[in-house]
Amino acid sequence: MKGYLTVFFSMSLSILTGFILLLVGGAVNNAEKVRFESAVDTGMNAVLSEFHAELFKRYGLIYVDAFYLGSQPSIANVEARLKYYVEENTSQILEKKNAPWGNLNHIQTEISSFETAAAQMGASMRNQAVNYVQDKGIAGREKEALAYLEEIQFLNEMDPVGNWSRIMEQLWGMELPVIQNEKGLWEEVPLSNPADWAYGMLGSDILYLSQADFQSVNPAHVFLENYISHREVNNKETEGRIFENSKEDFLSYLFDQMGYLGNAREASLLDCQLEYIVGGKDSDLENVRVVAERLFKWRFADNLLCAFGDGNLRVQASAAAEDLLAVQLKREFIDPVVQSILYACAFIESIGDLRIIYSGGMVPVRKSGHQMSVFHLLSGNLYSGGGKGGFTYDQYLACMILLEDEVNVNMRAMDIMEMDIRLLDGNSYFMMDWCIERYEAYVSAKNGSGNTYSLRRKYGYF
Repeated sequence: MKGYLTVFFSMSLSILTGFILLLVGGAVNNAEKVRFESAVDTGMNAVLSEFHAELFKRYGLIYVDAFYLGSQPSIANVEARLKYYVEENTSQILEKKNAPWGNLNHIQTEISSFETAAAQMGASMRNQAVNYVQDKGIAGREKEALAYLEEIQFLNEMDPVGNWSRIMEQLWGMELPVIQNEKGLWEEVPLSNPADWAYGMLGSDILYLSQADFQSVNPAHVFLENYISHREVNNKETEGRIFENSKEDFLSYLFDQMGYLGNAREASLLDCQLEYIVGGKDSDLENVRVVAERLFKWRFADNLLCAFGDGNLRVQASAAAEDLLAVQLKREFIDPVVQSILYACAFIESIGDLRIIYSGGMVPVRKSGHQMSVFHLLSGNLYSGGGKGGFTYDQYLACMILLEDEVNVNMRAMDIMEMDIRLLDGNSYFMMDWCIERYEAYVSAKNGSGNTYSLRRKYGYF
């Protein structure tokens, strides 16, 4: 009987021991798997914690820079950082004294896809900028431009300079009347159009005519081929994401983060950054000139509508035309001369508007009244009236940005970001299309028994 019991207990103990060992092995295996999953999640978050601090500080954008302050961007740099963090939280811990049971080694990391600031040609960057503005509650007077955008578009479609040129060319092509002089010789009677001197100023530098202060404008030229809008864009694909795309909020972001004429930001390669977004030229001066020419066009178009809609001004123009001998002798001159005088009145009023705007004053987008007079034209002097309400320079600039193609605005904004970040030590090769916002990684590892664990995770800021 005792022998039977000994055999029974021996067999029971063997079975129980095997069962316990099986449970322990399963627990160790599950612990390794959980530890691996935790290490991967921690590692992916740790990679995202290494966002570009200067880009965040300067522009409020949060991205991982695939350069890691090196000379070449590479997704392998990010894979190496992910592997480092996973190893630090698995094999490095498990190899220490008094470590828990289990082992994980042969860790491999592969980033299968990633999205950068250049996704959808800058839509990712724009999305972060819009969220930044909404979180901060930023709103300035630049937003008022949206209410006048339709009227600005109407003025932008007009061509006052071209139309005036056609009228002047028509007058120059008409045969002048002739009279017999005191010697009995026939000679042409000059037209002596009072609009001629004003038309002659069209070839003058609009910046000079506006009397703006450009002494503080940065004289530097930039090499545009080095920046994202002028080079081949990398990593612009995304997996069907829908990005925030508020024109109003992005406009506020640009005005909050970037400088413009009279309001430059420190430590920037270009002082007139918003003018660059409008003009896209390689210097502040050229970009400011683009803005001035467009502003002049809008003011000229509006003043022209006022001039042709003012019956009293037309009477003045007709009287001035009737005083011309050539018109008296050849009546077909009367209509184009009157029109040219109205154009000239609108022109000199527009120069006055620019002088008001560039001196910090305000001019309405669409005037209800004006100071045009043929007397100003006949006296041969430019004038500048007082502004009562309307838009300031920065608000007109906001209108220009809103009229720009969205992709152009995105890419030029990223140009500015690259310019500024590259001024910082260690960032000479910084590129926005290698700034990672989210990524998908495949991570694998083996345990001591040769079993393989693998995970696929996608992490990002947005």
